[in-house]
Amino acid sequence: MHKSISVIKEKSTGEQRVILTPREVGQFIDSGFEVFVETEAGVRLGISDESYANAGAHVVDTETAWNSSKLILKYKPPTDEEFQYLNADKVVGAVYHAEGNKALVQKLLDSKAAAYSYEFFCTPDGTFPLSVASSEIAGKVAVIYGAYHLQRQLGGEGVLLAPVVNVIPPKVLVIGYGNSGGAAARLTAAMGAQVTVLGTNREKLRAFQATMPSNTRCLINTPEILEEEIKQADLVIGAILISTYDTPPMVTEDLVKKMKKGSMIVDVTAGYGSGFLPTFDKSTTFAEPVYERFGVLHCKIDVLPLAYPVTTVDAMSQHLAPYLVNFANAVYDSSIEDPTSEAGKIVENGQITHQEVQRHFDNYHG
Repeated sequence: MHKSISVIKEKSTGEQRVILTPREVGQFIDSGFEVFVETEAGVRLGISDESYANAGAHVVDTETAWNSSKLILKYKPPTDEEFQYLNADKVVGAVYHAEGNKALVQKLLDSKAAAYSYEFFCTPDGTFPLSVASSEIAGKVAVIYGAYHLQRQLGGEGVLLAPVVNVIPPKVLVIGYGNSGGAAARLTAAMGAQVTVLGTNREKLRAFQATMPSNTRCLINTPEILEEEIKQADLVIGAILISTYDTPPMVTEDLVKKMKKGSMIVDVTAGYGSGFLPTFDKSTTFAEPVYERFGVLHCKIDVLPLAYPVTTVDAMSQHLAPYLVNFANAVYDSSIEDPTSEAGKIVENGQITHQEVQRHFDNYHG
């Protein structure tokens, strides 16, 4: 059986990443795949076409890349112009975040292609392995943005997010301790802040506390504790796993009004609808990263890892590759079961196949 994959150059506005580097292309070739890479797929990261060719890939034009393989591997979803290449014979892997994009879901349905969303890949033990690297980076970038915008001339309260001799350390509140929240908590603790981490699972929170330095406290998230901690915080990082239209509000408008003027909230979850951070009524961008409500800076950039594409691609590509090889083998051989990638299938043959995507789609039509 002939097996091949195509790696596509990302064409979304501002997107510079690529799903596989030449290093990981070699893993597919070693596994018996023919690999096609669209020309200049990695050029914005300093990865030349020659590097892919030296790894054994065929560097081809756009049309050839799309038409040479059943399995298409991308970083982000197809653009409007790329949907012309999709049909019932195509399988396309990407980070879709389709549950927040009705138009994208409808285009996928109309194309009849099978779409697999990396963030939904789930192992039998219930972990989501393909989100680990990007979530870690998002949590750390959130800290960088928070530290920068606390400058007074940028509207912040003027607190340095680092220790200074004989000065009370800054206070950081992190809501959630998964890949993003944990990364944010570890970085701010390493910077010398007094860090409080809130969570709801007592045993998991205790286990997380055991990995943290002494300037970190891990507490059960109750309304009373949340209110007390948020009033003292210079920086709040919201990093729960999911926030959507029906997620109960947590950091309410009344709580934000009690925060210090010039303090900042960074919404790393970057969900849909009002969610757990209802004072975020819009997303922000790299060009305009913050806005102010009730004297508190708000930052909600849903592509934080894109600020550091070289680091992100290096981390993501090597982490994803083994899972994508298993996924690709299952695509070409029906006798191979890969429950991890199967959990990420969101659309096939004009039907929604993922419960979360269906739930949101029903909400759109409600």
